[in-house]
Amino acid sequence: MQNSTRTTQHFRLFSFITFICLALSSLVSAQNKNENPSDTLQASLEAIEIQATHSALSSEHPPISLSVLRNDQQTLTHKAPVTMDDLFDQVPGIWVNDRENYALGERITVRGIGWRAQFGVRGIQVVMDGVPLTMADGQAMLTVVDPIFIRRAELIRGPSSMFWGNSSGGVLYLNTTPPANTKSPFMVRSTIGSYGLIKNDVQFSQRFGKHGISGYASYLNQGGYRDHSEVTIGRAGVTGSVDLNANSRIEYFGAYANMPQAEHPSGLTKQQAQDDPTQANQGFQSLDAGKQISQGQFGVSFSNQNSLGFLKATAYGTYRDLENPLPFAIITLDRRAGGARATLQRDAGRFSFSFGAETKIQRDDRVEYDNDDTQRGGIQVDQIENVYNHAAFLTSTYTLNSLKLLGSVRYDWIRFDTDAGSPDQSGERDFQSVSPGVGINYSLGNVEFFSNLSTGFEAPTTTELVNRPGGGNGFNPDIQPEQTLGFELGSRGQLFSSRLSYDIALYNLWISDLLFPYQLEANGPTYYRNQGETVHRGVEANVQYDISRSLQAGLTYNLTDAEFTKATLDGEPLDGKAVPGVPQHRLSGVLHWRPGNFWLTTDAQHVSEFAVNNRNTAYNDAYWVVNGRVSYNSLPVGSGITVTPFLAVNNLFDARYNGSVVVNAFGGRYYEPAAGINWRTGLSLEF
Repeated sequence: MQNSTRTTQHFRLFSFITFICLALSSLVSAQNKNENPSDTLQASLEAIEIQATHSALSSEHPPISLSVLRNDQQTLTHKAPVTMDDLFDQVPGIWVNDRENYALGERITVRGIGWRAQFGVRGIQVVMDGVPLTMADGQAMLTVVDPIFIRRAELIRGPSSMFWGNSSGGVLYLNTTPPANTKSPFMVRSTIGSYGLIKNDVQFSQRFGKHGISGYASYLNQGGYRDHSEVTIGRAGVTGSVDLNANSRIEYFGAYANMPQAEHPSGLTKQQAQDDPTQANQGFQSLDAGKQISQGQFGVSFSNQNSLGFLKATAYGTYRDLENPLPFAIITLDRRAGGARATLQRDAGRFSFSFGAETKIQRDDRVEYDNDDTQRGGIQVDQIENVYNHAAFLTSTYTLNSLKLLGSVRYDWIRFDTDAGSPDQSGERDFQSVSPGVGINYSLGNVEFFSNLSTGFEAPTTTELVNRPGGGNGFNPDIQPEQTLGFELGSRGQLFSSRLSYDIALYNLWISDLLFPYQLEANGPTYYRNQGETVHRGVEANVQYDISRSLQAGLTYNLTDAEFTKATLDGEPLDGKAVPGVPQHRLSGVLHWRPGNFWLTTDAQHVSEFAVNNRNTAYNDAYWVVNGRVSYNSLPVGSGITVTPFLAVNNLFDARYNGSVVVNAFGGRYYEPAAGINWRTGLSLEF
């Protein structure tokens, strides 16, 4: 109790100091308001390149750990990504696990944050084309994301609640818009592969005067490596912009996904995974567990450069309709959500500051039935769940020659309420948080050094609140948000005539009021409780080296030492035990060779052994995986038409390993086996 009080006092003091610094910087910047402000929309849009902060922070010398991934059409065709892990294997800080299970989606952690997610993404803010995929309650579902169309990705690798509020242990900002100078505005791609994979993609990008528009669509069907894992999913999206005049622009963006079938094989025991990794959990297979999902989103933003500064206002809406048969229940969820945010940025000489406000609203109509031999039985839960998240934020930067200072603070108020009439559970929960952050960057030629102190908080999601051992309607009245305080120190730059680029960071995360997942019965629901504290210490590094014009190499290393510091489980102390689902060492390397129009790539990943439960009595074994890819770029077949054939072979040495885990699963069913050697090949037609 004393430690919790002390942590709260530190947060309040840190918040007060940061707010005073920001207020002073804003006053000084107001005095310098006549010093060369930007006078065109184009200049402002180019200056603010880090979309993952939606604040006064440019991509030049940011005082935070930031990775930017850019993909042109050739790169995407060569990689032929089907799941998100195909994109981020060489990005430090982030770990994407393919569960071989579209019903759950990929498991994503950033510096170990997000380890407790049983499905979807927890603890990380994910945004695509301006629309948050992380809802007001902090849960993100990536059904609408097709990695083959991700042209740019920005990753903030530390706590970022000062930018995005709830559930921002990291920020992943995805963009699907092709560059304006695309030589081939139309693309058609067809892919086939192991386990009955069939995938077809189309994409276009055109400009008509002041109006630019791009769109895409895809269809995927695959039987799956494991039994009971077949999936069918279609996706589509559109982005566009209209220049109203020299100072104003309207942008719009939308995405849609329909997944009429996604079977759920669930986890296996270690012995089952060793004996037959293709098998499904019989309880899930016999009761036809899986998901049927329809999800869509649309947004519009208005940008204007005026005498006050650069104004940007965005509004968006999303929906998600879900039917989710599980052994313990058949869950239906109709979600309607949306939000709006507005920011005003002003550059005044050495100062740049922005302030704004944001609101998110989420309405879930949830019904949970007994699973009566694959049919809906009696009703367990029937309620409307509302989540409201209102926030205000202020960010300021100061640049003096080679020095850049950052200060940011955000206030969030979140309310969960429900129409549940049950007297033994809460129908309303309120959470408040102040999230400050400060940083510094010093550049010296092509090398820069940075450090920052940041904060994060993570409220329990509606799913985590509604699951309670006592059952019934309402919300769990006991669990509280997690709190994170993070410190990092790093350097990045280019050496040897820019042939070598590097990015290295050391970090420490202190996490309190930890939310523990646990189960009480086999194939039963997952419950949560606040229990303890953890510390995540680590080093992450990435090095890229141009050996010659046609040969490049890259190496990425992540050291994450995540352990419980003050925690008990059923009276048993967990101090010093490893946080489950977080490997201590991850190493990946890649070699690109481009002789002529050929492009050959080989990459390898190593993951060390790691615990899969809180008591550290079970582990996932260490593994190595090697992959290979080859493509022939832009083979001309007619006037303005080119074809790119490609082939990818994954797990070249047919390693037996578990690509993902379900931490703390009941009955030792932690393991989600990955496929052996598998392939995909196809053609991309551009014109």
